[in-house]
Amino acid sequence: MIFGRKLSGRMPLAGLLLATLATSFACFKAAPEPATSAVSITLSPSTTTLGPGQDVIVAANVYDVNGQGATWTVAPFDFGSFTKTSTTSVTYTAPASFSTAETVTITATSIADPTVSSSVQVSVIPITVSISVFVGTISVSSAQTLTQGGQLAVTANVLNDVTSKGVKWSLSPASGAGLLTSVAPFQVNYNAPSTVSSPITATLTATAMANSSAVANMQISVLPSGGGGNVALVTVDGGPVPGEGHPNAPYTTILICKPGSTSACQNVGGILVDTGSSGLRILQSEIPLLKLAGFADTNGNTLHNCFPVTDKSFIWGPVMQADIYIAGEIATKAAPGVNGVPIHVISESTNEIVPDSCSNGGTNLNTAQLLGANGILGIGPEPTDCTVGGKNRCDGTQPGAIPNVYYSCLSSGCLSTDSPVIINDNLQVANPVPLFASFSPTGPDVNGVILDLPAATGAETKLQGRLIFGIGTETDSLVFDTADDSLGNATVFTLDANDHFTTILNGRPLTGSSIASGANAVRFPGSLPVCTAHDQFFCPSALTNFSAINQGATHGKNTVDFSVGNADELFLSNPSTAVFDTLGGPDTSAACGKTSCGVVWGLPFFYGRKVYTAIAGQTVSGAPASPWWAYYGWPVL
Repeated sequence: MIFGRKLSGRMPLAGLLLATLATSFACFKAAPEPATSAVSITLSPSTTTLGPGQDVIVAANVYDVNGQGATWTVAPFDFGSFTKTSTTSVTYTAPASFSTAETVTITATSIADPTVSSSVQVSVIPITVSISVFVGTISVSSAQTLTQGGQLAVTANVLNDVTSKGVKWSLSPASGAGLLTSVAPFQVNYNAPSTVSSPITATLTATAMANSSAVANMQISVLPSGGGGNVALVTVDGGPVPGEGHPNAPYTTILICKPGSTSACQNVGGILVDTGSSGLRILQSEIPLLKLAGFADTNGNTLHNCFPVTDKSFIWGPVMQADIYIAGEIATKAAPGVNGVPIHVISESTNEIVPDSCSNGGTNLNTAQLLGANGILGIGPEPTDCTVGGKNRCDGTQPGAIPNVYYSCLSSGCLSTDSPVIINDNLQVANPVPLFASFSPTGPDVNGVILDLPAATGAETKLQGRLIFGIGTETDSLVFDTADDSLGNATVFTLDANDHFTTILNGRPLTGSSIASGANAVRFPGSLPVCTAHDQFFCPSALTNFSAINQGATHGKNTVDFSVGNADELFLSNPSTAVFDTLGGPDTSAACGKTSCGVVWGLPFFYGRKVYTAIAGQTVSGAPASPWWAYYGWPVL
């Protein structure tokens, strides 16, 4: 209501009546003549989903004065067919066999007025197959490990199969890989060989009876001992790119899924196992069929991650959400605003702009050839990739500059001038191990990992070992004799505020030391000559022996002996070799020379040892507070 000033005089009664009548007539105008009737079409249903061979009736409510109805078209014209057609309805039947989902558009066009049409979209979904096993109470579809003589009960899940014929089971190789028993359309038992002298890998395949292009595979590794739901096979074999051999790199296989789905999944091998970082990073090219969701703010800006590999290289890409399966473990993250685990998807576009504060003039390792892997599984001592010494450096709780880790980019892409941003810890790229669901009788396998590799004797073509999830949570991961204050034969090295311990080498305390399986050499500052052909390694004129002392921040001390050979000569003499136990190289980290140098105990250190990584915030019975690394070694000094 609007309030105005009072009038100074009164309107005459006649004037008032005339004004009222005028207003009344203005309110009751004559109704307009009816317009010429327009043609219109309404279709039902508006959307639908079909499987192979299924059909749907689309009805048209066509309004035209002569009742002529509509004609029908379908696009793509060669995907399915119309089986019944009239001017008021059509029956669309999907193809009986196809392998890729398709969106079909059905259009009704008015006969009376061909400019008037209406369309509906039909999602036609193929038959899909997934196979899974129960580990405890968890149904998992990832690669499995068994001890010789073990058995797995495997179930097939077939979607969109109106015939309910199930699957045909097969096993490869045809001999020596075990047996299939109790074969049924939707279930089978896999029986491992009773005796194996070294790890073998079998592939179990389920093929839909109704569509031979619908196939699912499960990789099953059989170990002489120590296989189980919390064990993943690790192989040092040169990597996933033919002809691009990468030395001393341990790889495993994971299954990555859209959050909450067991069918929208992809197995990815060639994943580098790294105890020196945290979080899963995967090349976009390895998950082309997964449409994972990222994180966006109210302005549509998307969250990106920058991960420095060395001072001369980095990887870059968006943070997305996924469920992660490794062996019999599954990691999901139920947190406000998050479905699944935040992972780093590595962008492979050569046109994408990377902020200068991330790239710093270095090389973007955005292909399998450059990265030497299809992804990195970071299972280090922290729960996220921006947590150091148990403190999160990216959530705004710590003083100092924001690290160059997370960026908020426009929907059109980042700018070279963009600066890092503060981000909550539940949106940060996460170490999947603390997020594992519980299936162990003694609790979830969330407190850390054990990387168990056999000894290498010189240069070898291939080596296989185990990645064990949980420290002291399963019979194959019981590490410590809790009645012994020395923690049995394993020495624990507690870490400082920067997640480092000290290595004394050549009388020099190197306070920035770490244990990282993702490093392909023992890296340290030293006077050894650098190679000519491979300048990231040392090339002494003869095999050079070293003796170092590792010392934890508050606990742990022992001696480590190691040797460094001539990398140029090793690579030239062993072109097909992936395992080298005498590779050494200079410490190329940005910190060395500025704050503190260290020894990076890379994969040669792991050969012949069990190496443990305990994650911050988790508890290991009989051990100091985490985070820490530990390993079986020589007697404590």
